[in-house]
Amino acid sequence: MHIAQVRDWSEGPRYITVDDAPAPSDNEIQLRVLATGLHQVVRSRASGQHASSGSLPHNVGIDCVGRDVATGKLYYCSWMKPRFGTFAEVITVPRAVVHLLPDTIDPVAFAGSVNPAMSSWLALTQRTSNLPEKYTVLILGATSASGRIAVHVAKTLGAGKVIGVARDEAALAKMEGLDEYIVQKDPITDTDFSQVVCDVVLDYVYGDLALHVLSTVNIQRPLQYISIGVLSRKEVAIPPGLLRSRDITIRGSGPGAIPMPVVLQEVKKLVPAVTKLDLLEAHSVPLKDIEEAWRDKSLAGKGRLVFIP
Repeated sequence: MHIAQVRDWSEGPRYITVDDAPAPSDNEIQLRVLATGLHQVVRSRASGQHASSGSLPHNVGIDCVGRDVATGKLYYCSWMKPRFGTFAEVITVPRAVVHLLPDTIDPVAFAGSVNPAMSSWLALTQRTSNLPEKYTVLILGATSASGRIAVHVAKTLGAGKVIGVARDEAALAKMEGLDEYIVQKDPITDTDFSQVVCDVVLDYVYGDLALHVLSTVNIQRPLQYISIGVLSRKEVAIPPGLLRSRDITIRGSGPGAIPMPVVLQEVKKLVPAVTKLDLLEAHSVPLKDIEEAWRDKSLAGKGRLVFIP
């Protein structure tokens, strides 16, 4: 069968032939992969820059939508085991890491949506505490894929108000689910957050925007800031006086911040929730074309990139 595999961290994945997937044991299931998403964490792992990258050769992919070879039932699979990858034609995995899906789900759209949704789901369920009822969420980088679906995840998890922040006013205006939006200006310090009162900040940008928000947002009640992504520069200096003068709790949300057993338990709750959300727009590419598509930056404007064996 064919898989995508990295043999040199600097070269990206190759489409190669390997032995067929092993037959499943009683505690395993064999899936014929229908769609597998190219998430940011997948790129990071495939470049050797992620804590879970493991050693070479590296098999690409962490999740997929596939059909049980034996029964034809549709499943979502998520597994970050070293040397395991979902960019393959067939995979054999423990039954504990697969989740049954309605047969009406679009495999491509679902494969492109679950991982982005997981970022905000884990941030809100595992990295916040004692949120009030109908809490308010401020999303930095709201027009990114993860930011878009975070709007709906937050509402699902009890948010009463969601405010989006991004540079693209036209895109913000078209987003469903936002109660308000703020257009990020240049320079960032011209963006006015002084009237914003919120309980949680979900940050997919970081950098100067994060510092400006933490410095100027209207603190009328405790604020919980959660760093999830880095679309801006990676470092910012937070003055100690800021931390002493404002009721702010700063946390990060990612693989190192949340134990894997907890992540697996939350995925069980997340998957059925995502089946009820508006899924992200996704663009499918044959797995055999991965070497070219991996480097094609023009595909980023077509929605989430999903590979189909």
